[in-house]
Amino acid sequence: MEKNNFSDSVDPAARRISDELYPRILDDLGLDRYLDLLSSTLLNTEFHVLRRKIPDLSRYIGRDSIIIGPAESDLSRVKINDADIVIVSGSAVSTYTEKRLPDFVVTDLDGDLTKLTQYSRNGAICLVHAHGDNIEKIMHAFDLCPGPVIPTCQVESLGYTTNFGGFTDGDRSVFFAHFLGSRKIKLFGFDFNNPVVKAGADLEVKKRKMKWARALVSDLYQARLNSYGKENIIYL
Repeated sequence: MEKNNFSDSVDPAARRISDELYPRILDDLGLDRYLDLLSSTLLNTEFHVLRRKIPDLSRYIGRDSIIIGPAESDLSRVKINDADIVIVSGSAVSTYTEKRLPDFVVTDLDGDLTKLTQYSRNGAICLVHAHGDNIEKIMHAFDLCPGPVIPTCQVESLGYTTNFGGFTDGDRSVFFAHFLGSRKIKLFGFDFNNPVVKAGADLEVKKRKMKWARALVSDLYQARLNSYGKENIIYL
């Protein structure tokens, strides 16, 4: 039988990090686990009904990753090696200006959707994330991302959806790079103390989300120490 998702290959130590913090995140931010489940179910159903296929990731396994976050737009000071996996995180889609197409875009369908669709059409693999606050957008996920898609969630993996670990687009990108076996995960445009806030968003809520994002990345860094050494996650 064809494997529907990557859940069997997710590092149990990485998942434990997220699973242990997830109930505390829900309590802190007043989120509803049932809505997370509903969103994940909808994404899985659409993926199945549209007969989409999980993309082959074999050529990305074991390569270093560079993750582009939204806090810095001057990419000229970052050297992206040809062998690096380029992961654009969330709203950094609007500020990523490199000619090289990202290998992956990690998104909950917020931000510059026109550019997201363009990247998807050109072949970037989109990790489309289902959670309780984006159910309406999930219903249009495959119009927004017509190219290759990996459905992701923050509850238990279901059908085609996979929980790689993490909570926000940025830290989920780090957990995904860990899943790919990246020895070095280089972060550019990450500022947990001064988050980029979209128009109309609540700054205090964003700061609390960044607190959890920092905790998740920090815990994953510690979990990777024995395998990859002290420079396993690097802030550029």
